[in-house]
Amino acid sequence: MLLHKTWPQSSLKEGGKKSSRAWLALLIFTLALQILSIWNLELSGRDSPRVAGIAREMAVTSNYLIPRLNGENFLEYPPLGYWPIALTLSMSEKPPDFLALLPIVFLGTGTVLITFLIGKALIGGRIGLMAGFILSTMPAFITYHRHCRVDPALLFFITLSLYGFVAGYNASPSPLPSPLEGEGWVGGKRVLFFALFYLAMAGAFLSKGIIGVAIPIATAVVFLITRKDFKAIGKLLLSPGILLFMLPIFLWVGSVWWLEGPGIIKEVIRQSLTRFFSPSADHTKPFYFYFIHTFTPLLPWTVLPLVLLWYRWKPTHTRESLSHSSLLRFSLVWFLTVFVGLSLASAKRALYLGPVFPPFALLTALGWDRIREKFPEVKRSEAYGLIVIFLVYIGVYLLVITPLERKESLQPVFEAVSSQRTNGPIYLVNPSETIRGAAFFYLGKRIPILNDQDVLWGRFEDHPGTTLVIDSFCDNDQLLNNLRSKGYRLLSQRKYGKAAGVCVYSNGS
Repeated sequence: MLLHKTWPQSSLKEGGKKSSRAWLALLIFTLALQILSIWNLELSGRDSPRVAGIAREMAVTSNYLIPRLNGENFLEYPPLGYWPIALTLSMSEKPPDFLALLPIVFLGTGTVLITFLIGKALIGGRIGLMAGFILSTMPAFITYHRHCRVDPALLFFITLSLYGFVAGYNASPSPLPSPLEGEGWVGGKRVLFFALFYLAMAGAFLSKGIIGVAIPIATAVVFLITRKDFKAIGKLLLSPGILLFMLPIFLWVGSVWWLEGPGIIKEVIRQSLTRFFSPSADHTKPFYFYFIHTFTPLLPWTVLPLVLLWYRWKPTHTRESLSHSSLLRFSLVWFLTVFVGLSLASAKRALYLGPVFPPFALLTALGWDRIREKFPEVKRSEAYGLIVIFLVYIGVYLLVITPLERKESLQPVFEAVSSQRTNGPIYLVNPSETIRGAAFFYLGKRIPILNDQDVLWGRFEDHPGTTLVIDSFCDNDQLLNNLRSKGYRLLSQRKYGKAAGVCVYSNGS
């Protein structure tokens, strides 16, 4: 009733229409930019072929519980991050690379829209819309969603979980009640938002392990500490909504335990803990790694949060005269929690910075809003600026970046393998995870693995038409001389990654 007394019905309808149009404009802009950025792109690098191969194996075998790489359990992460890719790949018997990348684009678009909703929930649709456009035009964010990885699913669920938290927290002046408390539309909506917080956090865990829980929980708790709302922390951690978080995880754990025993679950947890605590983890870097590598990926928007902070603490302004406090507090907490947590972890890659993109976009939107207030004339140029950015980005990706990345695609290698009409056996020699994934993705079946000694001593079916995919720069003279003496010839060779290559030999006619 209070809602209808405060705002006339016509104003509500008009505001709703404007919000819908803004949401639709952001959706179309982001989706078009993301899809065009992957147009004519093939799987390249070390991660994309591996992840695509795991997802293709899920689609082919219909085993969606345990990730497998060329027939062997691959237990770095739980399976949910592969499911969207497997779903699109199941639509075709011989899926093109585009189908592996398409769900990543959808996840990125979803993350942009949820960022818009966070801004709208905390301050209003204008800031949310600016944050969405800023995030969608961040080059690092676009690049993040141009490769086939599980990280976009992690980012999507983390952002969705934190949207559930802020929307639920703001839905009532008495935050975080029990689901049994509160009546009416507001109380019911609050319960749904917190249910979303817990369920999306479970999705984040099932996408990439413990980090999917650590980021939403740590961000929410630190935010409540800054507000001195200690009672709310207890309710958050002891809420019956925890059952919603635990249920999907227990369903997966129970199913895997029933099929394979506890070893797989232990390995997934060990992998998560090793990446955080072990000094021997892959990609180990010093603690200051992210101090150097954080702000370059955030270009061209890096300066705008500094503008916001300058206006925020400028002596001529009082804090009370400046709005945006809730959004500023939450975004800073989110950004710094992720930044500090990642800096403390042993394994560090620029790729892992994905969870700082949405809070940075929200902070940047606040900074841009200050500029709009100071220089109102920039408002008339915003739409034109977005069009220019869109055209420049698409030109750069279609004409420069995509052609360069295609040079490292493994598709021509496996096209050469598939072109052999002899129906002879195919083997992978010393394959990396990348080659194993690419083999299953492009060939659609598990390929036997050999090592150098197996080839030298002939411990394989050396029939006419045999094809060997050798994961090296073809610089093992003893191995290659042995193959040539047996009538093998080079069909194809390709470089991938910074210091890796693959070559294909066959004794077919």
